[in-house]
Amino acid sequence: MENRSQLPALLRELYPRGLGELLMMGHKGNLAMLGNLVMEKGSLVLKNRELLADVPVERVAPCFDIGIVGAVCDQRGNDWESLTYLGADHCKIPVNLSSTRLRLLRSIVNVSGEDLITFQGSVYRGFRLLLDAHLLPVILPVPIETHQGCIGLAVADFRYATVPFETLLEVNDLVRASVERYVCLKVEDTEVTEEEFGALFSDYFKQSGSAAP
Repeated sequence: MENRSQLPALLRELYPRGLGELLMMGHKGNLAMLGNLVMEKGSLVLKNRELLADVPVERVAPCFDIGIVGAVCDQRGNDWESLTYLGADHCKIPVNLSSTRLRLLRSIVNVSGEDLITFQGSVYRGFRLLLDAHLLPVILPVPIETHQGCIGLAVADFRYATVPFETLLEVNDLVRASVERYVCLKVEDTEVTEEEFGALFSDYFKQSGSAAP
């Protein structure tokens, strides 16, 4: 259920939880914009990254019409501290997804057995699952009602936009970079002793002339 009157309050609610780290698509006049939400002089504004220079809104309209794949919302009391990503089955998406589209979403399963359409978890893990399935998630300023009883913002597959391939690659790199800093394991996150770590990477340390930590 789309309700534009809820948008300002929803943006203010989600921004302190990390919404500004995710790419959001909007428009200025008849031109599409893609950037990050930032706080300027006490107001939230979309800082354009100039990725969609001279791209009219009509060329990104399919993202809004048929490209919605889920939503981000603020859930508390979970194992993750970030915003939550909810797959399409958890959302009241204001368009009818074709049976082909539904079969595609249901067929995407990660190594842990989680499927994309019923996913509920960290936004970073959710976006990583989308990226690994060759979908390109961006936030839309469109409120979405969820079956959990909260309101979220729509997430769309940017591949539905009619833009140059180079633009898709650039957007993909930006989205992946914003996600991987949170989902990639660090050495201290793994259950490996210092001795085991040194043994695993001893050849590298020898070649580089570095000392093991």
